[in-house]
Amino acid sequence: MKIYEFVGKKLLRDYGIMVPESYLVKKEPSEIKFLPVVLKSQVLVGGRMKAGGVLFVHEECEFKSKVKELLFKEIKGEKPYGVLVEKMIPIRKEYYISLVLDREEKDIVILFSEKGGIDIENNKDSIIKTNFDDLEGKIPEKISKILPKLRKLFREKDLTLLEINPLVENINGELYALDIVMHLDDNAIFRQNWVKEFVEEKFLFHFVKLDGDIGIIGCGAGIVMATMDAVKLLGGEPANFLDLGGGAERDITIEALNLLKGYGINRIILNIFGGITKCDEIASGLVEFKNKNSEIQLYARLTGTNEEEAKKILKENNIGYYDDMYSMISDAVRMVRIND
Repeated sequence: MKIYEFVGKKLLRDYGIMVPESYLVKKEPSEIKFLPVVLKSQVLVGGRMKAGGVLFVHEECEFKSKVKELLFKEIKGEKPYGVLVEKMIPIRKEYYISLVLDREEKDIVILFSEKGGIDIENNKDSIIKTNFDDLEGKIPEKISKILPKLRKLFREKDLTLLEINPLVENINGELYALDIVMHLDDNAIFRQNWVKEFVEEKFLFHFVKLDGDIGIIGCGAGIVMATMDAVKLLGGEPANFLDLGGGAERDITIEALNLLKGYGINRIILNIFGGITKCDEIASGLVEFKNKNSEIQLYARLTGTNEEEAKKILKENNIGYYDDMYSMISDAVRMVRIND
């Protein structure tokens, strides 16, 4: 799960890493707190700066117009969560550093370069790879001093990636993290309460956007997590966590499906075990959505309360369904591979 920059920087600050003074804007601001500033679109895609998602403001007269520009500008098809307004830091030198979970080595790997910044991809030969047991002489002492803080953050927040690019030295020799990329282990979402930053509270269900291409909907956190795990085990990548909750009805089902469609997800698994949730309500929502969105591939398994009525509704409307979860997920993953 990718983490927004503004949340990542809050976590860095909490763990003693210096970040520029900043504040988040979600609608046109009424005041300027400081100048000059960097305006940064809060999206989860890479290459944000080269795509026009980072703007610089030196004059008060251009502040509001540039904030508004970014608030309504999609970056690589993604609408911004908001705009981070960040105090500009005078830069003397840029570094690159990242901590990555290496599952094969069962260790945290450190990647470091003295040539950080947006052109790091052109300086791959400058990146050294090491770990916490083999730091001596490989990383400057000043940067080595912050590594224990980064490792503590990495472990306690169940991260799989923590990338600072650039990590800069200002004119006073102080280190600041100017940008941060964080990925949270999907399997640890349940125990990380700070993830509520990403739960869309305006919905009547629990939703977290992830990084894959297969949509997942269920009614209960347990069955949603089990479905996500099964998708991963069969070689797929979950695009989201979406728990309809107990008692979900037709309208909520349609709203959930439309949300995933809005993120460009065109293959969606619905794994429903009806207790207080009535399967026929879910089925009615599926039919209405499918009639308006024939291009979206739905993979549905509905068991429990009013199961037979639900299957009848789907059959009458030429919508297939599955009795076996493994077969359903296998088909969804296979179709993604075929289309890739």
